Amino acid sequence: MRRMGWRCCCAALMIAVAAMFLLNGNMPLADDAWDEAQLQQMSADELKALRSRIDDRLRALGEYPFVKLAEGSKGDEVSALQRRLRELGYFSQEVDGRYRTTTVNAMKAFEKAMGLKRDGTASIEDQIALFASTAQAAPTPTPSPTPKPTRTPSLAKDYGRLDYRLAGLMPEKYAGTRYKFSGDLIAAEGQRWLVQLDDESVGLVMVQNAAPGRNPGDNVTVWGLYIGLTSYESQSGTVTLPLFSCEHAE
Repeated sequence: MRRMGWRCCCAALMIAVAAMFLLNGNMPLADDAWDEAQLQQMSADELKALRSRIDDRLRALGEYPFVKLAEGSKGDEVSALQRRLRELGYFSQEVDGRYRTTTVNAMKAFEKAMGLKRDGTASIEDQIALFASTAQAAPTPTPSPTPKPTRTPSLAKDYGRLDYRLAGLMPEKYAGTRYKFSGDLIAAEGQRWLVQLDDESVGLVMVQNAAPGRNPGDNVTVWGLYIGLTSYESQSGTVTLPLFSCEHAE
């Protein structure tokens, strides 16, 4: 009876130790026991999670469970690659396990950031760098500065008085400057006005933005840009006139 009791105690102890190892995940199982008792009962998500843990452990041991991936590849390896690229900010699409143009471009961006061969192919070397803790995240783009709003020219402040003589001698210097002048309308030909300027000379004004309904003899005030000199065919022949672009007229 004493011997039977001792055997029962040993058996109970062995069962307890085995249970402890199983709970801690340290109990080695036979291949058949693992295949049947574990794998067959695990869902697809559980299997993928297990595979991810195994891959992480292999990488920690310096063993890299990678295969070369390129455009056209598909499967779980591509999905893992896309998830890692997405973590680092290089891939913004949905993870679909298909190595297409978006994945190629994401790999090229990562390779550029890491100084690797920029071909969009996920080589073993590329994947080692990608899954390492030292992998560089995608840089945050610098926001473009907000453009300053275009200011409407002030009729009272931004238009000066033109020295016609100097403008005629040095048209390049004065071109693009805003001027205000007044004069009598000599002729209106479509969108062109011939205006007798206040120094008794004549100027040609392009009036696309001016109010219509002007007649020869009307006195007009023009706010506009001095463009330079232009040739004009008059009844007496070709003459050279100062040319203005009208921005406002009264």
